Amino acid sequence: MSDGIQNNVFGSGATAVADADPAARQPGHSTDHTRLAEPEDDLAAIAPEIRNIGVLLDIDMKLTVELGRARMKIRDIMNLSPGAVVELGKAPNEPVDIMVNGVLLARGEVVVVDEQFAVRISKLLSRSERIKRLT
Repeated sequence: MSDGIQNNVFGSGATAVADADPAARQPGHSTDHTRLAEPEDDLAAIAPEIRNIGVLLDIDMKLTVELGRARMKIRDIMNLSPGAVVELGKAPNEPVDIMVNGVLLARGEVVVVDEQFAVRISKLLSRSERIKRLT
């Protein structure tokens, strides 16, 4: 699945959209019709089948960072005690999976920010691929 993940840099979410009026392109004519596109304008262009995407942008979704997984027999789970160590099958320097509502969207590395764990995104699906997977 990592071949579908690519590096991506988040922009501000807004792009300049110029007025399409041909008179505005004539020399000596100033254009003050330039506006900033809203993030939903970009998303609507990527996924035209999703109408009114602006309504969806404020929905909370569960983001989880998965360090690793383990399979254990019920016997071993019942024998767990404080101080027990469960191996997760990943090396400490391996990227962690970043999932939204159970769907893998990115990978990253665990970092500490202001004495709290955080994750730095290193690989991220394209915006259009994220929309496809979440809808």
